[in-house]
Amino acid sequence: MKAMITLPAEILYVRFASITAWMLAEIFAESLNAKESAAEFCHAFELSVSEAFTNAVRYAEPPEAEKKITITFSSQSNQLTVSVSDTNAPFKLDTPAPDISSYPEKGFGLFLIRQLMDTVSYSRQENINLISMTKRHSIPSSGNT
Repeated sequence: MKAMITLPAEILYVRFASITAWMLAEIFAESLNAKESAAEFCHAFELSVSEAFTNAVRYAEPPEAEKKITITFSSQSNQLTVSVSDTNAPFKLDTPAPDISSYPEKGFGLFLIRQLMDTVSYSRQENINLISMTKRHSIPSSGNT
């Protein structure tokens, strides 16, 4: 399965991106006959897409320009991958974890993504940022116990 959507870099589309991610993760989990364990998988996948999309919107420069964000979903075996691409300034994936004790308002996005997803990578080619995130789902055993 491979699906792609391109959305305006506007905050009002975060919800659309999130719902799309949840629905695709749910369909993917059901295809693995893993409906009972789908909620945690879907939540992690949806939140990661939401954070990546929000970051792409927040750092769009200049904000008034007609920027676009492309989200590509693909599946293979028991893993679902999503890539979020934009034309913003480059960023570092390995930013330090936020100091939670200081209650920061920002800085949790990449931290959450790294905690929730199994693999996260970042590349930049031809002025395009690409963050790719993969979540593996445990396939339930089919044997009766």
